[in-house]
Amino acid sequence: MNSLNNFDRGEYRQASLSFTKYALQLSRADLRILTGLLTGHADLNQHLTLMQIRTDTVCPLCQEDEETVLHLLGECSALSVKCVNILGSPYLSYEELGKARCSGVLF
Repeated sequence: MNSLNNFDRGEYRQASLSFTKYALQLSRADLRILTGLLTGHADLNQHLTLMQIRTDTVCPLCQEDEETVLHLLGECSALSVKCVNILGSPYLSYEELGKARCSGVLF
């Protein structure tokens, strides 16, 4: 199976172009946040612990799991109401997050 899964190349190219146009319109601060979310290099406890800035990876909002991008956007019980309002579901899988509109992700 190809790496584009359910996208054909035309759909992927269109999604990539739309995303690029969206990203180029962001302020520098929002682009930094988006880049961190996409790469995993966000100011979240899991990454900050790897950088030896923090000593605890636990999410400060829910205290239930490591604070990672996937946890913050798709699994954190403390953010479930916001996720419903912005993304349409309280908990999203990795695949569902990939289909979410980025404009909803930047709270």
